[in-house]
Amino acid sequence: MEITNPELERDISIGHNGLIYSEGSRAVLVPTSSFGILRKDLYSNIGKDRVKGFLIRYGSDLGRKDAKAILAKYKGAPIEEIIQKGTVFHRLQGHVIPMITHLAVKKRNDKYSVYLEGTWEFSYEAEEHVSHFGTADAPVCHSLVGYVSGFLSEISNQTVLIKEVACRGKGDSVCRFVGRTSDYWTEDMNDELKFYNEEPIVKELELTYEKLLEERNRLKSVSDIYNKLTEEILDGKDLESIMDFVYRLTKTAILIEDADLQPIASGGIPDGQSDRLNQSFKSFVKCKATMKKTFRRTKIIEMHDHIRITTPVVLQGQTIGYCSFVCRECENDDSASLQMVIERISSVCALYILNRQTETAAQERLKGRFLERVLNNEFTKEEIVRRSHFVGVDLFQPYYIVAIQFEHDEPDYKKELAVLEEVMNSTSVFFKNCGIHSLIGQQAGHLVLLFLKEEIEKHGIRGTCESYLSYLRKHYPSSSVRAGISMCSDEIEKVKASYEEALTALRMTTGYHSIQEFESLGIIGPLINPNNQKDIEKIAVHTLLPLSEDLNDDKKLDLIKTLYVYLQNGGNLEQTSSDLALSLSGLRYRIGKIEKLLDRELRNPETAYKLLLSIQVLVSIGKIKLESY
Repeated sequence: MEITNPELERDISIGHNGLIYSEGSRAVLVPTSSFGILRKDLYSNIGKDRVKGFLIRYGSDLGRKDAKAILAKYKGAPIEEIIQKGTVFHRLQGHVIPMITHLAVKKRNDKYSVYLEGTWEFSYEAEEHVSHFGTADAPVCHSLVGYVSGFLSEISNQTVLIKEVACRGKGDSVCRFVGRTSDYWTEDMNDELKFYNEEPIVKELELTYEKLLEERNRLKSVSDIYNKLTEEILDGKDLESIMDFVYRLTKTAILIEDADLQPIASGGIPDGQSDRLNQSFKSFVKCKATMKKTFRRTKIIEMHDHIRITTPVVLQGQTIGYCSFVCRECENDDSASLQMVIERISSVCALYILNRQTETAAQERLKGRFLERVLNNEFTKEEIVRRSHFVGVDLFQPYYIVAIQFEHDEPDYKKELAVLEEVMNSTSVFFKNCGIHSLIGQQAGHLVLLFLKEEIEKHGIRGTCESYLSYLRKHYPSSSVRAGISMCSDEIEKVKASYEEALTALRMTTGYHSIQEFESLGIIGPLINPNNQKDIEKIAVHTLLPLSEDLNDDKKLDLIKTLYVYLQNGGNLEQTSSDLALSLSGLRYRIGKIEKLLDRELRNPETAYKLLLSIQVLVSIGKIKLESY
């Protein structure tokens, strides 16, 4: 049975054996989904480039056969008409709905020069590619390209190259293509020519073998460098020496930066140049968050005056720095080798930093444990003298004790301990970078620091603590930090008393006075001691009656806190209103209520002094907490 449609202009028939024939040649009907599966398997087995060449040549064969059929069927027809009929034949392949938007033909001897522009709608290749792989980063309609190329090449009697310039497979609204005979194409199509010519498998095997040899030699070179670097670490060399060694091996400058993009070591970079290169890189990256998001693997970056091959240094899942080769220019082969080397160097840097962190952590734990035992009076003065040499701090000179309250917004107790351990480590690094020797320990949930007076003379104890608290707030923005500072002492055997002074001062801190020196407490500090604490507490509670009847009553406690801030501000309503975040009318109401309950005039200096002293007593012994004020 023969089924022909003059509008379709293509003969399709079913033979007596029930098989399908198109223009006299046997044809098969295959769902486009089957082509999608075939395409997916080919990608997996022979690679994207070989699949592209295969599909272009497959499409070209279809196009040439259709061109021969049309030339035989419409002998003598103008070439423009034949080209238009090609779109009909292509559509009947079931691949696409093609449309020519621009066509120019010139005859030259026995050949035709052709320029063609057009669109493809409902491309089966684009649909199947997206279905199996998602959106591509380049056009994917390779068999359609091949079909048009083969069809036009057969008709024009010379090679016609087709380039897909937009594709639904990569997210464009429509597939668009441009076609030119080879005499019209410029050099930008040279890279595409390889896909039109089938490379002999022997030639490909030769190229593959050469690449494998090249890769083997490259891997051996990288492995040798890695082994030599490991030996350098085992020999105890510092990071600067190791980077100089890398420069001598690779003949390429190298720069190591920490997580904040601060240079920490380099090789082959003249003095003063590393800071300039670092500033240029910071400007390129713009911010630390962008750096962490962008540089999760090795990247080649072309700066205005140099090229960087950069990879992150990762330790225990955290990016702790970056390694970069820095060069003026970089060939592809050199780039591939340097990428492999820089990734090995990244591992070496991580190993080096881990070793140093382990050593530092062990030393700091030893110092911290020593301080904790001294605070607990576990050593005699003679034992402190003997053991202080092991921690590298001369404890027989004037010192300060600082108690730090670090409250992290983390309800999990185990995580709180982990954060506190992290804070101790970062604290050690901070003071080491400041050139300050200190002892850091934990006591009753507080960080305890011991500073020698001569170590902090430049900024003083308060300035040192202010700088440290600013550092903690920057790195732990969701946490609150307060500090209490003891008086200066030169008797290490009385460090327990200095610690109590620091705790007393810490209790007197508030949200807007986060650092308190024991010395500034005046008479309140030495007034309280274990022998008279109960008596002093009794007098303070009596002075504040009836506000102090129940110190667990939140309403009464709010009134006491309001009174405290008011008295500290010398009765200044505006300042008190600002500190408490209360309206003036609300504050006046509270002050009036307090005066009524106490039956006293707060403007009386003697009354104000007694009330303030009483509140300070209760705060210093821990009966009232004012952290939120």
